[in-house]
Amino acid sequence: MKRAFYLLLLPLLLLATAPARAQQIAQYSQYMNNNYLLNPGATGVEDYIDVKLSYRTQWTGLEGAPKSYYASASSSLGKWRSTSKRTIRDRHRPFHAIGGLVYNDVTGPTSRIGAYGSYAINLVLTNKIRMALGASVGMQQFAVDGDQLHFYDPTTRAGSAASRVLDGSVGLWVYSPDFYFGVSSAQLLGNKLNFSYGPNLVDAGAPGNTLRRHYFATAGVRLPIDDDWSLVPSVLVKAVDPAPLSVDLNAKLKYRDLLWFGASWRAFDSAVAMVGVSYEQFTLGYSYDAGISGLAGYHGGSHEVLLGLRLKKKAQVVCTNKFW
Repeated sequence: MKRAFYLLLLPLLLLATAPARAQQIAQYSQYMNNNYLLNPGATGVEDYIDVKLSYRTQWTGLEGAPKSYYASASSSLGKWRSTSKRTIRDRHRPFHAIGGLVYNDVTGPTSRIGAYGSYAINLVLTNKIRMALGASVGMQQFAVDGDQLHFYDPTTRAGSAASRVLDGSVGLWVYSPDFYFGVSSAQLLGNKLNFSYGPNLVDAGAPGNTLRRHYFATAGVRLPIDDDWSLVPSVLVKAVDPAPLSVDLNAKLKYRDLLWFGASWRAFDSAVAMVGVSYEQFTLGYSYDAGISGLAGYHGGSHEVLLGLRLKKKAQVVCTNKFW
């Protein structure tokens, strides 16, 4: 099984030579702690209601630097997923799952707000391997705050403007107790924003205001060290035209289901240190990004905090995160 996983992982690793470039979708360093964030196929794959809250401040000290917030929740449907008395037949049944995501990204005078609902069908491939197909549908709003714009001519003034568009994403998620692999695409509709910003240009519709399709491929594997420790290397490849590929290489060292430490390298952009703790149904993670690009000398790095809550659907002991 591990050999099969490495065959899946190899094409992603071969892409690691591509340089990184900015993308429209907000960047998170702890995405591997919430794969649902990038792939609707990961909706409800855990045996509990999975709630995540996150805040990220990027490039601290730089005026107008990005700040991102999100809240997500997903769960399988049906009681059999949350009971310990499952039969062999139950374990081989497909199941349905739903989820939701809301976020707010702010960069200088611009902001982006989104809300999505997702659905996934989870199918059995073998006794240990499952495959999930998911889709999400929602809306994005892009806005410009005219009061924060400063023009060369101080007498120039511009009002605020906003544009709302429908959006959607799809994803495939394959997972077992020992590995995961997923591919997904976001902003599938590629809708055009209906405003062009500047004096006398609101609603003019500039040709560049289009949502670009984003593509993600990710994989990870669990490598037990002993009864208490395990190593979890993973990789994420992101692609959006016309930017080159972006690659994140990650490794987490887990102690039971209590503590984990991690590090990431985002190609030609930053090095990331992470740490997290779990206690009963709560998880808390923190990451710090140290810039290695040409912009590094102008900011103090990036900070990200992730809070997780695992809720059972029945009054019983909350299960811990067995692996991820």
